[in-house]
Amino acid sequence: MTYKLAIFDWNGTLIDDSVANLAGSNATFRAAGLPEITMEHYRDTMDFPLVHFYARNGLDTDTYLQKTEELNTAFMDVYHEEQKTAPLRRHAMDVLDALLDKNITLMILSNHIQEHLEYQLAERHVHAKFKHICGNQNFTSRELTRTTKMGRLQQVMDEFGYQAEDAFIIGDSLEEPDIAHHLGMTSVSVTWGCFSRARLLASPTHFIIDDLTELYDIVDKRTVAAS
Repeated sequence: MTYKLAIFDWNGTLIDDSVANLAGSNATFRAAGLPEITMEHYRDTMDFPLVHFYARNGLDTDTYLQKTEELNTAFMDVYHEEQKTAPLRRHAMDVLDALLDKNITLMILSNHIQEHLEYQLAERHVHAKFKHICGNQNFTSRELTRTTKMGRLQQVMDEFGYQAEDAFIIGDSLEEPDIAHHLGMTSVSVTWGCFSRARLLASPTHFIIDDLTELYDIVDKRTVAAS
């Protein structure tokens, strides 16, 4: 059975924006009167929903929710500037085109705000490659205190008739392995994003890759096994 749907995370997976995310997070901590963190600590503590990440670094959930607008503005002002120079991950274009050549439908499933997500995709000339682009509509307390990716993915799969066994999901966080485990699809984790390799190794992911081109082998082996 060949894959029919490839579900990509965006931030930290296809766009190399971990430095921008760290800068934005440190702007949030400064606005809350807390010390900045290093990239290593960021990758060891990053989590979704975001309140868990901030709580691990001294910003309690009640305070964060009370100051959401102020703290999100601090993050976005810095992130927006830093992300301007964030490139696509190496080989991203070639891999996306190769998957399309195999008649695999491409989807973006992201926790990023939809408007900002579509802007970043357009700026990097990859928007048209994706049939489905699914981000968060806004950062309300609902999006900040619970994960919504799986529900949004399930809605798209139900609407368009996709089957979990025909799909793989790829990302840099612990969300993708968890979604794959619950829905019964293949999970691919990448090591260059916002989560450390050690945390990915402890997850139920099926594959851990250091370069996007390793997807070729994963897809090809599935195709051979189905023939």
